[in-house]
Amino acid sequence: MNVLGIIFSYAKRENLRELTKIRTLASLPIGGKYRIIDLLLSNYVNSGVTDVSIITQNNYHSLIDHLGSGKEWDLTRKRGGLRVLTPFASPGTGDHPGGFFQGSIEALAGNMHSLRRSMEDYVIMSGSSMLYNMDFERLLDTHISTGADITAVYAEPSRTCRSVPVGVPIYHMDDQERICDLTVNTEEGLKDDVPWGMFIFVLRKSLLESLVADAMSYQRYDFEMDIIKRLAPTLYIRGYRYEDYVLEISSVTNYMEANMNLLHKSVYDRVFAQPIYTKIKDSVPVYYGNECYVKNSLISDGCRIEGVVENSVLSRGVRVGKGSVVRNSIVMQNTEIMQNVSLNHVILDKDVIVRENRQLAGHVTYPVVIEKLSIV
Repeated sequence: MNVLGIIFSYAKRENLRELTKIRTLASLPIGGKYRIIDLLLSNYVNSGVTDVSIITQNNYHSLIDHLGSGKEWDLTRKRGGLRVLTPFASPGTGDHPGGFFQGSIEALAGNMHSLRRSMEDYVIMSGSSMLYNMDFERLLDTHISTGADITAVYAEPSRTCRSVPVGVPIYHMDDQERICDLTVNTEEGLKDDVPWGMFIFVLRKSLLESLVADAMSYQRYDFEMDIIKRLAPTLYIRGYRYEDYVLEISSVTNYMEANMNLLHKSVYDRVFAQPIYTKIKDSVPVYYGNECYVKNSLISDGCRIEGVVENSVLSRGVRVGKGSVVRNSIVMQNTEIMQNVSLNHVILDKDVIVRENRQLAGHVTYPVVIEKLSIV
């Protein structure tokens, strides 16, 4: 495909507390052995996009370590391939520290010198807070055939998710799906069949360069508000309906819900309908003890299970001791849960140690989060 893929590794609406204290959103584990970036990159690769740039802002070291040269995604190439774009070098000002973009437009402007090196004619931009399985080739064909200046992907609750996420734009379109305006959703649990934006856009690279340069000259920084909304009357901006399942991650509750949804086979099969590539670690198989009990859970390589695990997601190298019970929880890599521990609605980050006879319980709407390298 004649396309440059651009992924924003962070999201302006994220509120993931301790989970993104040391990492960017795109490197957050999902579904056990995967990271969010794995699903996003695999979408591009499965669609034939082999020139992908990832724009970072802060806490991107674990992301770079995970991606390496891009070999696992077949993105180690002489032309195109994978580029991780770190923040611009700037001393900044008092209210605007260097390396922190004021919006997606400034992020693009700060990395435009690298984006111009791409030989592709079209750009597909996407964020990191939406997980989906999309055919970008079909999206591009639709964009070209309709003659749109910009194509913006949208979803509807009845087709893709239970409700409209708070903070996303709602598109107002005419009968030909031309976007005339947008408003930001502020209503919790909105289930009306309204089109909400997934922050996926297609346009010519030359047009993107022109729009970014013009917006920066007027100190406009937000792509959705300062380009899609402001230029809707003058540009042909068309909506493209995505009809499959979407997992939205912008808070700890969303993150827990997204992982728990993957325990449902119907959801898992839709999200993983195409191959999802990740960093290979050659871990040993899972060890299941004689007295263990595992039900409806995702257990990754290298785990050692000697207790009870129900409705939970375990990353690589997790150890669950005898007499311990893990329910409705997410346990990240190399965490050790000793004997007679009880966990319910808990998220344990990497390399956590939970000592004997401890009890931790949260709620489905507010899980307990234990940050990396903690000892409980």
